[in-house]
Amino acid sequence: MISNKTIKFPAAAIFSLLLLMSVAVTYLIATHGIKMGVTVLLVSIGVVFVAAVLKDYRIGFYFIFFMGVFMFYVDRLFTVPFPMGTVYDALVALVFFSLMVERRHHDWSSFKNPVTTMFFVLIVYQVLQLFNPSANSVLAWIVSLRNNISFLIYIICFQMFSSLKGIKKFTMVWLGIALLTGLYGIYQRVFGLPDFEHAWLYASEDRVGLLVIWGQLRVFSFLSDPSVFGLFTAASALAAMVLAMGPFKLRYRALFAAIMVILLVAMSYSGTRTAIALVAVGVAFYVTIMMHNRKTFMAGVALVFMGLALLFGPFYGGTMSRLRSTFKASDDPSMAVRDFKRQQFQEYIQTHPIGGGLYTVGHNGDRYSKGHQLAGKWDPDSGYLLTALETGWIGLLIFQGLFCVVIITGINNFFSINDPLLRTYILVYIIPFMALSVAHFTQDAMFSKPTNVIIYATYALVIKIATLEKKLFSVDLV
Repeated sequence: MISNKTIKFPAAAIFSLLLLMSVAVTYLIATHGIKMGVTVLLVSIGVVFVAAVLKDYRIGFYFIFFMGVFMFYVDRLFTVPFPMGTVYDALVALVFFSLMVERRHHDWSSFKNPVTTMFFVLIVYQVLQLFNPSANSVLAWIVSLRNNISFLIYIICFQMFSSLKGIKKFTMVWLGIALLTGLYGIYQRVFGLPDFEHAWLYASEDRVGLLVIWGQLRVFSFLSDPSVFGLFTAASALAAMVLAMGPFKLRYRALFAAIMVILLVAMSYSGTRTAIALVAVGVAFYVTIMMHNRKTFMAGVALVFMGLALLFGPFYGGTMSRLRSTFKASDDPSMAVRDFKRQQFQEYIQTHPIGGGLYTVGHNGDRYSKGHQLAGKWDPDSGYLLTALETGWIGLLIFQGLFCVVIITGINNFFSINDPLLRTYILVYIIPFMALSVAHFTQDAMFSKPTNVIIYATYALVIKIATLEKKLFSVDLV
């Protein structure tokens, strides 16, 4: 009897709360207008959401990922009057707090590892940038501390992926969201933009110049811009490719292969040359690592022939022209501009070993470090160049050291474990990571939303997956 009451009470309480909310919202709309009613509704939903996250931090983690995908779409649809990025950071802090106060046991036995050490060194170096004599704004340093939410996400992922079930779930959610994002991008290309996105596009001439090339729209789907969309779909396609070659039943492998094809088509509509190169690099990494596998070698040969057919076959149009120009960097004007930027800034980097200070370059410099030598200068494009300018060649070495540790740890663990499913899931994350680390040379490829969550998840997964093999007595293939 007590058990029934225990079960029924929460349902009755929730029903009563929802009924009360609906009555209150209706009353406020009738007496104070729709804005007041909607405000109360949103606040009520927010309270319920915060309660849910405090009950289970994993709910909040998935919402972080969803928000990274859809926040720009929501802003275009409703013109949100507050900074969505700040809400995103606050959500990460809330999820981290929920994890720390949760009563269940957490396994920290493998938290002391080379990835954590390098990540911690990087954060300490960034904090010490407060004393950089070349910086001219404490405000810029304070605002830059927002970037350290990356370490919080890493810690959250470290506990999220303590079981194979958790890794499978997130991987499927990732590919499901990527597929939805790709399909919407294809919709934009085939049917055009909805009215609200069309109005958003043509509200700025600079935006039109960036997103419409040779009379064709560079699609962006739910994300912030075509480059982010292209890189996200390319990285996701590589993950789907690895799963399609994995130890699964044929129908699942066919499904993953279909997802890969859809994502590659969507990626091509973004008009992002770096994304095309990312796929080529990812395939090369995968074939190299799996060279001992005959089936993989044959699949790699087939992919090479397909790539050659696209490059030299009788296929035409704006998309194909951009694809071919990817592999003719010497003839690409945009690549020439990037090379010129690197040459222009080489002397500055050589003479400033700890850089010019955080948030001093480009638009961030204009906003937070007015008067700085680097403020308002060209956007450096390259993620590595930006790091070198702000934190110097010392900071760049630390930054790249972290990437090297992640890649080496992932590859070592791949060859040290025997379970075929765990080996597959390591490659699902490490192959896109390696490809993105190369793409970071020409764009800020690794830390744009939602790709950043995949990167931080990879930091944790290369460690956690290696600890799971001894816990598994049998593996049920999907």
